Amino acid sequence: MKRVSGASPNDFTSLLSTIRSLNEFNTAQELAQKFVDICYEHFQRSLVLLRLFSTVSYSAMSAQDRQLVDKRANTSGTMHLLRESTPILTILGTKGLNADWNERDKSQGFRCIPLVSSRYVASLPMLCMQFMSMKFDFNKFDDWDALIVENGSLCEYSGMLYINDAGIDKDSQNRMIVPRQEFVANYGVKTVFGFGRGYSNRPTIVTLFAFTNEIFCKAVAEPFAQLLDAYTSASEALIENGAIFVKAL
Repeated sequence: MKRVSGASPNDFTSLLSTIRSLNEFNTAQELAQKFVDICYEHFQRSLVLLRLFSTVSYSAMSAQDRQLVDKRANTSGTMHLLRESTPILTILGTKGLNADWNERDKSQGFRCIPLVSSRYVASLPMLCMQFMSMKFDFNKFDDWDALIVENGSLCEYSGMLYINDAGIDKDSQNRMIVPRQEFVANYGVKTVFGFGRGYSNRPTIVTLFAFTNEIFCKAVAEPFAQLLDAYTSASEALIENGAIFVKAL
């Protein structure tokens, strides 16, 4: 077990080797959970919560997940914008200090986030900053089919989110970047970082968010990007075949 602040190049070399050997999974969700488990266990002295999300079309969600999406869309007044092709940013892998954080199905508030419009995404400070770091044009959420689905690839987008101190840092609109400040206070969350990137073979975005209990500079977290790259490569065939939650036929 290591601290993120004490990680060496050898730590990432070892993790990369392990992640690249993950080839026995039938779904991206199973692979994502194993990936998160491996990374969390290696750095659990620092990690409060580690989560991997991927965009999945509303039409490909389970009935239970669609209920969560519908509830959130109704609450936010965006139900009229929801379409079968709407990208839903959903948890694939999760691991943390709280036992309820170790099972995807136990997450209610963040399990399924409908990216229904540029305006709605801009209302979510942390997610907004992640997409900004990727240089992803929010307006593309307003016409996802024509601007993204028809293109079939998002590999040109990648970037890193860095929040030095989650209990202090605000965005340009003076909003707390991490909105759940009770979570930050209760679990001593300090530096938070995230990585996002698109797949080359599907109009899909994957993000990895890490909430830690220590403060460190951006450069310390940057090597985690290669871990997400390794997961993306390992999951590429599963994503292409649509094997997100169910094994491809």
